[in-house]
Amino acid sequence: MLDKNDRLVLFGYGIFETLKVNGLHIEVPRLHYRRMCKGAAQLGIPMPGYEVWREELEQNVQREASAAGREGTAFALRVTLSGGAGQEVPPQWLYHSRSIPYKEKDYQEGIPIAILSRPRNEYSPLVQIKSTNTMENILAKQEAEEKGAREGLWLNTKGCLVEGTLSNLFFVRKGTLYTPSLSCGCLPGTRRQIVLECAQKLGIPWVEGEFPLAFLEDAEEVFLTNALMGILPVSRVGERRIDIMDSVKDSLRLRINELYHNYITSCSGSR
Repeated sequence: MLDKNDRLVLFGYGIFETLKVNGLHIEVPRLHYRRMCKGAAQLGIPMPGYEVWREELEQNVQREASAAGREGTAFALRVTLSGGAGQEVPPQWLYHSRSIPYKEKDYQEGIPIAILSRPRNEYSPLVQIKSTNTMENILAKQEAEEKGAREGLWLNTKGCLVEGTLSNLFFVRKGTLYTPSLSCGCLPGTRRQIVLECAQKLGIPWVEGEFPLAFLEDAEEVFLTNALMGILPVSRVGERRIDIMDSVKDSLRLRINELYHNYITSCSGSR
């Protein structure tokens, strides 16, 4: 039970990570730990060493899987570290598991995304950490759903593409992979990092930068990434429909996806 004076309760002051657990193996735990450490340092919350963090995490994976009957299946585990309140109220760890909302049909047919009406503030100190203060994301996701979309896409105060409410954005134009730079207001996603590493290994040219919305008008492929969805194709941006390519020969997304899954498999469960 959280103390009523904990800053997480009072102000939403804390950090979290959402990890994908597959057959009780945690996907890319070190990437999540490093990002959590950066967020904790920014908020002044102490973090344990990696081995201590990992051991506690594995115990909770077993506990959550047993309690929910999820052994042998993939599920999401949210790990939250509260802000505490000085020496009297130390930070607390919270764990919560849930099912993964993405289905095979989503990867075959893609999902629609909507352009959000309010900009993302790229100058906010919160945009590059996994803050528990997620009201902006929740309201933006609600707006996207009201528009008949599964995800919403933010532009920043300059009118440049940023990211989704839950995801990082990638798009392909004329054989080149594009993604908004972190300076646009993006969260440094764990899967974003892996996708760029995969593109580099495959010799696929890629560009990080500032791109206007118009850049999506002639994109051949658009896809989103996060820890739970992996690499998820987009079938519609606003009113513009996008064909979902199903041939590795024609699709940069599918080429990257093959190497991505090999990377995830090789790292899952590793210390």
